Amino acid sequence: MLRLFVVIILIPLFLSGCATLNKEECETANWNQIGFEDGVSGSSLTMVSSHRKACASHGIGVDLNAYKRGHAEGVLVFCTPRNGFEQGKSGYAYSGICPTEIERNFLKAYDSGKKIYSARSLVSTLESEKWSNEEDIKRLKKKINKKTGLMLSDQTRVEDRYRLNQEISDMQKQQGALEQRKLELISKITKANTNLKLTINKYSNY
Repeated sequence: MLRLFVVIILIPLFLSGCATLNKEECETANWNQIGFEDGVSGSSLTMVSSHRKACASHGIGVDLNAYKRGHAEGVLVFCTPRNGFEQGKSGYAYSGICPTEIERNFLKAYDSGKKIYSARSLVSTLESEKWSNEEDIKRLKKKINKKTGLMLSDQTRVEDRYRLNQEISDMQKQQGALEQRKLELISKITKANTNLKLTINKYSNY
């Protein structure tokens, strides 16, 4: 029971990737435990090939049967509806490791989490575009101010003033388009945030 509790807490760490086993780890490996941890992390049985390759470089073999037993036990911990929801919400790409008899409930919860992930991702994407848009507006305003100063300078020739005036006019049009896009993004972000709240309320039942 203690092992189960500890591994569930460590699931996010395992999902970040499995480090290559060094010689000492291969020599002292508990293949049942390693299989269990890989199963809990949502890794498929093919993960053992990475361990086999790492340990083979040190002339050490893998206890495949022990690994498979541990992996099967770990998969049962991973393939719960609650964990499916959390994995979907985090953007985890499901690889189809759950046994058929429990996969349906896992996927139902996983899909609910995925909907929240997608709604949250849209908000993040729009906010990122809005930030980039605002930075473009700031840079354009600086350029306009600089060229305006040059145009009004007594040292600027008449023909250059005409050119600068045209350049300023073009940049002001660009600024207008950016400002319009900013308003559109603000509206979209508001709607996306509303949708996110509704999605969370609707699907957060695991």
